[in-house]
Amino acid sequence: MSAKGFVVAEQGHLAQMIIPQDLSAALTSDVINMSDWGHATIFVHGGAGSALIVTVSDADSFASSGATMVFRYAQEDTAGGDVLDAALAWATTAGVAIGTDTGVFLVIEVDADELRDGYPYLMINLSAAGTKLISAVAVLSGGRYQRSLTDSVIA
Repeated sequence: MSAKGFVVAEQGHLAQMIIPQDLSAALTSDVINMSDWGHATIFVHGGAGSALIVTVSDADSFASSGATMVFRYAQEDTAGGDVLDAALAWATTAGVAIGTDTGVFLVIEVDADELRDGYPYLMINLSAAGTKLISAVAVLSGGRYQRSLTDSVIA
């Protein structure tokens, strides 16, 4: 059997930006280094709890808090659904809300050339008005130096 299309295990890289947790305060994800990658697709998955706001930032290092940026997104805001509510749209620097339902998710798309020159690091920021189960994973694609096992992109 042959695989067709993009195969994450062979042509991409998977980075866990936020381990599954019960978010009760504002949180910044692990920072990923996009310098060797052309694109990041970030999946933010929400469980039961309060609504929160997701923003995206680029930075000049792993240690920097970054600056918020506009980003493309689509989301499933129906509990346990699997169909995106609308086509990709642009979010402002104010971010996008994730609702209170269980099993909602947000898909964030960022091309490396959307990051400012000299700012190849990427993170997401979550507000918290209450508590919410949350996790986030990035799938990186368009690697500059392809090989079967890729280097870590998080500090």
